[in-house]
Parts: sequence; C-alpha cells; structure tokens
Amino acid sequence: MSNRTSGKVQHLVVYETEAEIKTRTWVELARAFYLVQRKISAMLTQLEMTLPQFDVMATLAFSEGVTQQELAHRLLVTKGNIVGVVDRLESCGWVQRRPDATDRRANRLHLTAAGKRKIENVLPRHDTLVVKSFSTLSTADAKALRTLLNTIASANDEND
Repeated sequence: MSNRTSGKVQHLVVYETEAEIKTRTWVELARAFYLVQRKISAMLTQLEMTLPQFDVMATLAFSEGVTQQELAHRLLVTKGNIVGVVDRLESCGWVQRRPDATDRRANRLHLTAAGKRKIENVLPRHDTLVVKSFSTLSTADAKALRTLLNTIASANDEND
C-alpha cells in the first residue's frame, strides 16, 4: 500500500508480525541479490565468462592449489558442479589440474598464466560493479549489514 504525495511514494504503516517481517526481509534480500547478480552476469558475459567460471577463478586467485572438493565446499556447491566448470576452464586454458603430492586420488587446481591475466582483468570490473551496487549505503550501513548477514550465516552453517 502506498500513497502518492507530490510525486513521491509514501508507504503506509502496516502492522506486520515478527514472522512477516522476517519473511519479507528474506524476500527483499533475495531480490537485491538477484538484481546485483544479474548485472554481474551481464558484465561477465561481455567478457566471455560465466558467473560459475568467475567464482572458481576468483577463488583460485586467492587460494591456489585447493582440491576440487575444497573448492566445492568454499563455493557451497557439489563436487559434480565443480568438475564441469573446471573442465570448461581447463579447455579455455585458464585452469590446470595438478596431481596432489600426498593423495593420488586428488588434483590441486591452479590458474594458468592466461587464467591469471583473465582474472586480473575481470576482478577489478566485478569489484567496481559491486561497489556501485552498494553506493546507496554508507560505510557504516554496509558494515552493519555485513555483521547481520554473518550472524544469519553462522546460525545456519551446517558445519557449526
């Protein structure tokens, strides 16, 4: 419900239960995430990269040498999802699997020189887009939101 006054939308105060507040907040969080993710995906498409490929390469840029299992855990996806993405990244010449020195069943993932150049080109563009997406928040608000999201994540983390 809203009321238009002098061109501005003013929302009417409506009583919400605690459950309604939390459910609607979840919907708004999901909506905001979707809208920002859609912008990021469009930018990545222009740079000939998918969002899953970016996620893998950005993770490897900061923690090279992880196994596919470790990568899947960090990205909250299945190992099967990682295998397909890594296969495609390997065929692009951006990622390389190397045998684990202590576990013959595992491979360690590394960016190739071409992969490092690619992510060094894409990562700043990604970060700029994310910062722009948060431009309506003050630094204090962004920190508060991060704290709240960490609280929610911790309460729902299956590893705790």
